[in-house]
Amino acid sequence: MTFAAVLCCAMISTVFTSCSKDDADSNNLYYYRANGSITGTGGFGGLFVITDYTTAIESAVGTGFTNQQDQKVIQACDAVYAKHKAEYGTTVSGKVVINRYKQGDDNDEKVIKEYQY
Repeated sequence: MTFAAVLCCAMISTVFTSCSKDDADSNNLYYYRANGSITGTGGFGGLFVITDYTTAIESAVGTGFTNQQDQKVIQACDAVYAKHKAEYGTTVSGKVVINRYKQGDDNDEKVIKEYQY
């Protein structure tokens, strides 16, 4: 009977530990930004490329802080990349990086996706 009680306490402790970790993660807020270096040929500059990613991110998760929504941001940015490749082909070159930043800690930066042109 004592072993069963110890086992039960261990299981309950594990459940509460798991929940508290999830709660701590869900309390974090983030913002997303597109950065990169893009050049264009044939009269196309690279500025519009970053602007399109920024617009997609804002449409997907808003302009301020949000809970972690990497998949939503990646899906929106994948659509931009596919559109650019279809419309501009090889007239632009460079790289766009989608970063996630943690509120209150700009040093906590994570690259969630890169797009090569």
